[in-house]
Amino acid sequence: MALGDGESDLGAYRGDRVVVRYLLGEATPADWRDSPNPAPARSGGPAQSDVTGFLLDDGDPVRLDRNGTVEEIPRTAITSLRVISAVPLRNSEIRALEYAAAAAWPGTEQAWIDGWLVRAGAGISRRANSAIALDRSARLDPATRSAIESWYAARDLPTLIATPERLVSPGIDGVPASAVIHVLTAGPIPDHSVSDRPCPEHLDLVLRPTPTPNWLRAYLGPDTDITAATAVVGATLDDAPVTFAAIEDAGRPIAIGRGAVTESPDGSRMLGLTALWTDPARRRQHLGDSILTRLRLWGAENGAGRTYLQVESGNRIAGTWYRARGFALHHRYRYIKPRTSS
Repeated sequence: MALGDGESDLGAYRGDRVVVRYLLGEATPADWRDSPNPAPARSGGPAQSDVTGFLLDDGDPVRLDRNGTVEEIPRTAITSLRVISAVPLRNSEIRALEYAAAAAWPGTEQAWIDGWLVRAGAGISRRANSAIALDRSARLDPATRSAIESWYAARDLPTLIATPERLVSPGIDGVPASAVIHVLTAGPIPDHSVSDRPCPEHLDLVLRPTPTPNWLRAYLGPDTDITAATAVVGATLDDAPVTFAAIEDAGRPIAIGRGAVTESPDGSRMLGLTALWTDPARRRQHLGDSILTRLRLWGAENGAGRTYLQVESGNRIAGTWYRARGFALHHRYRYIKPRTSS
């Protein structure tokens, strides 16, 4: 399968930075390591090598851009492909973004337990009802785990642990409660030509400080508890600015989005985008582009230097759409439901 519109059966997207491990051979790139400058495997040299680059094409051969050189690797020679951050990151950069993201979607009740921020929000969304390690000292030792479980049990909620890569041990005793989630980031607007796309003239794009009942139903479904949902999606830590965008046709939302500007511990202001949705019957009218652009402009007006959002890795349509608009992988996480400690 070729990339075409950006999808890939290798689990990566066109433009993603990847590490490919492959079998050395006449049809694969020469091993680039100076020492050893390997002899063939039959003579005692290594049998495999790795190449890091940006995915250009996932056909056969797979094509990568490695520092300006295009490398081609036959699919039959590839033993693994791993997606990595678009640029090298320090753990502190992942922690800073996750801190800002937690402040932008904290639920309606929060507490700190041994470096973990625990959040509760009437069970509305995993993000508002999960624990995340935001302090460098945070560990999930038995005592801390028991305290977190007790906190959620007291609120009649299951315990969910958010596990951003490199911030917590991947070996938590539990079962996955979500797919892998990609955190994508983009620089200040305007950084892509699509940012100039206006809202269609016959429609209204509005920003409101609180969500309307119709906005909430579009996001969460027709049976939404409006009172609880208003409290959860309207919450930010320290009363950080939040806005709710909607394109309306005869008063009915046909595209929506939420933006919140929060700070990381170093004072960097970031715009978090959530609840981006377009009525399926109105797609391909660039309504999502208009919402995205307006929210990013609003973020810039409120001092945000970067934008981030989260999308499940298997959501190929959304993942491709965001990357085409200048977003790139920052890091990944998933939710884990720990096995009950006793």
